[in-house]
Amino acid sequence: MRAVVFLAAALVSFSVQAQSVPQVNFKTFDADHVQGAKLSHSDLKGKVVLVDFWAAWCDPCKEALPHYNKLYNKYKDKGLVVIGLNEDDDAKERDGFLKTHPLDFSIYHDKSKKMVKDFQVQALPSLFVFDKNLKPVALFRGFNADKPQALEKKVRELLGL
Repeated sequence: MRAVVFLAAALVSFSVQAQSVPQVNFKTFDADHVQGAKLSHSDLKGKVVLVDFWAAWCDPCKEALPHYNKLYNKYKDKGLVVIGLNEDDDAKERDGFLKTHPLDFSIYHDKSKKMVKDFQVQALPSLFVFDKNLKPVALFRGFNADKPQALEKKVRELLGL
């Protein structure tokens, strides 16, 4: 699985424009809580939600996460929620990364890989953007220097700022 996702991530690492978004039914998240606030579906209502699929072995993921953390801290009081869905098979690798790169948003572990299937994730990192009605409105795959600016623009638009 790791090799397939890594190859796919490498192939799309420069493909970071908002793409066609699978129609995801985001009523619950079937994943194990790792750190940060433990969220329920009711916590997400009326919020702009970013859901990032990542792994500690994925270099573009590791590059993207600090940007998502900065965005979260900048807009959390205005209605932004960020959820990291970790896809690592090795909890030690994930926990080691989180220890040296602390993140302020909620992290969950998709141990069963149900979420990655439900969201039809094709590569890591994959970031889904949901509007205040939890409707998926954007999908960003991969990471490059232009992504944080494009993502912040989309977040500001959805927050009405």
